[in-house]
Amino acid sequence: MALKSVLLSFDLLRRINSFQDGIYQDVQSLKAALKPQSCSFFRYRPSIVSNHRTDLAGADALFAPWYAAYSTSHIACLFQHVKHAPNLLTKHAAYYGHVVVLEHLYGVCTPEVFNGLPLWDLAAANGHIHILNFLHSIQFMPTNIVNCHHVPATNETMRVAAASGHLSVVAWLHSHNISFDPTDAQDVAAEFGHLDVLQWLYNHGVGEITTWAMDKAAANGHLHVLAWLYDHIPSAKCTTFAMDDAARNGHLDVLEWLLAHRKEGATVASVRNAAEANHVDVLRWLLAHKISPTTSPWAMALAAQDGHLEAIQLLHEYDWPGTSRAMDKAAKHGFLGIVKWLHDHRRDGCTTSAIDDAACEGHLEVVQWLHNHRDEGCTTKALDGAIQNGHNRVAWWLIEHRNEGCSARGIEFATQRGDLGLVQWFCRHRHVEVWRREASIVVARTLDHHEIVSFLEWGQPDNCPCSKCASKHRPAFCTVQ
Repeated sequence: MALKSVLLSFDLLRRINSFQDGIYQDVQSLKAALKPQSCSFFRYRPSIVSNHRTDLAGADALFAPWYAAYSTSHIACLFQHVKHAPNLLTKHAAYYGHVVVLEHLYGVCTPEVFNGLPLWDLAAANGHIHILNFLHSIQFMPTNIVNCHHVPATNETMRVAAASGHLSVVAWLHSHNISFDPTDAQDVAAEFGHLDVLQWLYNHGVGEITTWAMDKAAANGHLHVLAWLYDHIPSAKCTTFAMDDAARNGHLDVLEWLLAHRKEGATVASVRNAAEANHVDVLRWLLAHKISPTTSPWAMALAAQDGHLEAIQLLHEYDWPGTSRAMDKAAKHGFLGIVKWLHDHRRDGCTTSAIDDAACEGHLEVVQWLHNHRDEGCTTKALDGAIQNGHNRVAWWLIEHRNEGCSARGIEFATQRGDLGLVQWFCRHRHVEVWRREASIVVARTLDHHEIVSFLEWGQPDNCPCSKCASKHRPAFCTVQ
């Protein structure tokens, strides 16, 4: 009986365990997952509200089940083995509202753990007033910290709360006389479409309105915010960015409202933005209403680059100018249908970049079509790029059907890719300097391309898999073109 009580004694087990080396298995798993760079996304940025939700959720995927299983009991062990863990856990707790964790950390850690961290902003971004109450109770003021890598947190807290739409946090900060810079709070509330926050800030005289408010509200499609600003704040104005960015994001209702209620107008960027984003309805409206004061060939080029044929056809219908870059860009990105349409309906043509870039990207059908239907040709960049990027079918087609050849660096690219056939072709049909051959041997040996090493050191110089050599019609050696 006495033996059983000893063996089952939890207190004795805990005391024995305290002398053991090693760490808990759960902490070992966290240590492997929490690399030093994992906490970089917690370094403060004004755009934390919109840009870092995914990163913060990734951290929570690690910590939430860990807290559920062990609460705060294993934190000390984690701190002992992961140096950046205090920083990471503190900020995670502030953002996800784990006040129990913050209280535990504040009780067991030195004050330096909290120093310089944007805890006010992280709590405000997720609407955690209970975390703000805790920070206020311990008089946490990171603005006193010197040499921080971020803007002092309390100068940004109102902005973060307004951008996140947490009216209760905005009111709490105001009522507790927390030190902050309120200058652009109204602007960011308008930018993110939080009309209730904007109204509260305006009624309480917190912050001020600039052209940013209307410009960004228009860009993000917040028509209700625009209408309220227009009706209640006579001094509210916008710039041409309002229409230009509304066109970029496809907000036709906003464009119609701006045309009816504002006089700032737009620039040629409105048409360019709509064409690039393929907002066809917006583009048709802009062209029909002659919103842009000027024209630009870049609109068609950007539409071609992204494969937007209908946008190109609209621009053509309204006599917008084009440029050879349109076909060049379409070819580069493999949009053969657009290349054909431009060839049939436009006179802008293309340049040697069309085949060069299409070859570099591996678009064999485009290369073949341009070869058969256009006269611009290509340069050595075509074969160089095809070889360097591993597009062997394109490379061999160019070798068989074009005469531009490649640069002297071609053998280096072929060696790096481990393509013995292309290396053999170079040695048969191009003059390869001794130093370049030796350099290729070094590269091949480094990359373990043993067949290439053997060929360059001992192979027959007339070995070549090209069609001319295969049919035994071996041309004379030629120089690099």
